[in-house]
Amino acid sequence: MSVRKGLAVFLAAYALPAHAFAASWVGARLWQEGFFWDALIHARDRAARQQADPQLIPVVKTIAGQVAQQVANMQQIHAYIKGQQDSLRYAFAQDNPQSSMTIIRNNFDTLAKGTQQIEHNLYYLTARERMAITQALPDPELTAASTQLIGQIQQLQLSLNAMYLDTQSLRQLIDTEPWAVDDFFRYGGDHLLKSVVSVQDSVFAVYNAAYELHVRSRQ
Repeated sequence: MSVRKGLAVFLAAYALPAHAFAASWVGARLWQEGFFWDALIHARDRAARQQADPQLIPVVKTIAGQVAQQVANMQQIHAYIKGQQDSLRYAFAQDNPQSSMTIIRNNFDTLAKGTQQIEHNLYYLTARERMAITQALPDPELTAASTQLIGQIQQLQLSLNAMYLDTQSLRQLIDTEPWAVDDFFRYGGDHLLKSVVSVQDSVFAVYNAAYELHVRSRQ
């Protein structure tokens, strides 16, 4: 991949719309991150490296904190998804639920966008992990930092599991009152569920990179 294409990918990540659930990416950085975003091929960086970047451990700790922020974001979205179940039951109890259903449908879109933002954030963190792997050397402090990172990712997976179960319950609730639900509303529920499921691949990606970093750090 050329430098121009690599920078285009980097800039595209920052061109995503701002969202209330997006984390701040300010923190420690590796020296390559500003210049070699096309140098994610491990062999080339490893051959050029004489010693680990001094910012490596601060970077890994920063990534762990950013994953923890994604856990908090996901738990917040999860709470709103559970709230939609109560709102839906209230709407079904009304003689004319149309206005309530419109609000709930708009909420589905907002929650889906928040979930997609978490997915984008996790892929960004995976890229940072891959860059850190190129600098990893056996070091007990790095092992501890990567262990902390893996622990945060495990919490992320547990939060995703819980959010999926409640989103699935919400989708099933939509089908209990077909008289009040049109195709457009049903699509909103399906889209939200699909957005939640799509996060799983990014969780796998960020975990696999963290595990490789952990293996390379062990003495």
